[in-house]
Amino acid sequence: MQILNLSEAPEEPLHRLMWLSGVRDQVALELDEQYRAAYFQLRLQNRLVEAFDLGLHSPTKVLAYTRQENEARGRLVRWNDQRR
Repeated sequence: MQILNLSEAPEEPLHRLMWLSGVRDQVALELDEQYRAAYFQLRLQNRLVEAFDLGLHSPTKVLAYTRQENEARGRLVRWNDQRR
């Protein structure tokens, strides 16, 4: 199963490398948004331990994602995790 359609990649190798770099950056940005939202929801549901158990990211990264999402939503939730 192919997730990305890279058929529009330039033929010239240097142009292709630059184009692929941009694709990678955009994919990383979109994935980070999804990870932030998912970890945030798990934290709201008191299920963050389950996320830690998956081992997809370090606990530090998981907490950073939840903080970023909380800040993006106007810091609506206070978790007393020393972030001011």
